[in-house]
Amino acid sequence: MGWFTRLCRNTGLMIHHAAKPVAGNKTVVSHETQEKKVNETTTLRRTTIEEIEVKNDGSDNKV
Repeated sequence: MGWFTRLCRNTGLMIHHAAKPVAGNKTVVSHETQEKKVNETTTLRRTTIEEIEVKNDGSDNKV
């Protein structure tokens, strides 16, 4: 593959990954919700979601 072809391909991949990021795997570790009733019409709610996300590095080891 010539240098210009490689440059065009890598530029296209860069633009593609910027527009549509590489998918990753997400795992929810914990999901916690806290509620507090302030008065008859108001309830405060706090939700905490802890996740682990593993992204693919996008490298292609093909020769």
